Amino acid sequence: MLDALYANGPVMTQLTDYGYGGFLVLKKEKNEPLKDALTLWEMEGRCESYEDPERKEHVEFWDVDDIETLTSYQGKIRAIRAVVTKPNEDPSTWCFAIIGQRARQLGRRTALQIIRSRWHIENTAFHQWIRYWNLGHVFRHGQNALLAILLLWTLAFNLLQLFIYRRLGRCRRPKDPTDTIRHIVEVMLRELATLPEPIPWGALLLDSS
Repeated sequence: MLDALYANGPVMTQLTDYGYGGFLVLKKEKNEPLKDALTLWEMEGRCESYEDPERKEHVEFWDVDDIETLTSYQGKIRAIRAVVTKPNEDPSTWCFAIIGQRARQLGRRTALQIIRSRWHIENTAFHQWIRYWNLGHVFRHGQNALLAILLLWTLAFNLLQLFIYRRLGRCRRPKDPTDTIRHIVEVMLRELATLPEPIPWGALLLDSS
């Protein structure tokens, strides 16, 4: 699953070359494949409507397949729009593309469930990094984003292991090391969450003095 930043031909081509399917959020109405999908959805109309009693939602689908208007991608694209309405709430619209022969065969409801599950990652990772850990946008989408995050987590892991194995300042009871792990995680989370301002990671990492 990829967000709208990656809904382009080169990314789709790379996924196909690796033998993968893909679910990609579509947002830019003036760009393909969403531009063509909007026209086709209007021509063909709504194809399914159903009530979801578990979620208390009314869902409507528009679904077109075999889109080939994206010149930078040689494969076929399936595009789905789902409009979800809940009581006393404004409707929410989900537009997404599906590539890959097997992925394109999935049912609409399953496809919607997959694309919506991406927001679990968004809310439990990226959102928390910004809100609770003072990480900026550059560390998620910049050129060195993955490397920076990996180095930070590696540093945190090494510090955690150092504390656990040397058990600095703590008695050796209880013998169960998970007690120590839980404690240090709680301390780190509490302290980092109360930082008064974002940490200037860029300046710190690039300072060679």
